[in-house]
Amino acid sequence: YRSATDPLVHYGRHFGRTIHALCNFQALLMNGILRMGELAEIPEENFTAEERREHHIFQELLKSVAGLEERLMQGGDDEVDAVTELASISFTKGASGARGDDTKSLKGSVLDWITPKGQSLVPPLARNVKIDRGFHHERTGAFIR
Repeated sequence: YRSATDPLVHYGRHFGRTIHALCNFQALLMNGILRMGELAEIPEENFTAEERREHHIFQELLKSVAGLEERLMQGGDDEVDAVTELASISFTKGASGARGDDTKSLKGSVLDWITPKGQSLVPPLARNVKIDRGFHHERTGAFIR
């Protein structure tokens, strides 16, 4: 178990907020390592648009985490597997935490946005509860339909 002070969790939070919010870090790292190693000689145009996009995201990750590229490229297979697994877990934890923080902070802002000026919602919605939103409330349901 890694604590919230783990630098990789911090990098994951930043990466999730600024580069890619929903990322499968394990796949991103493994595919990126393949592109830098075994697949390095294949011309860029031979890859699909999605593969090129994913590789660009991988390169952004390498730029944002000091020393990650060296650890991935210079270690033996076992070390690379361990670094990849540890990094993907920590990055995922950080990105997930960032999404949770962002979602939590939006609840109140959305209520302010959907409430007509000078009025209140009927029935009222609590700022920190989401069970009565969506289709369960006339005003929020109108935005979904």
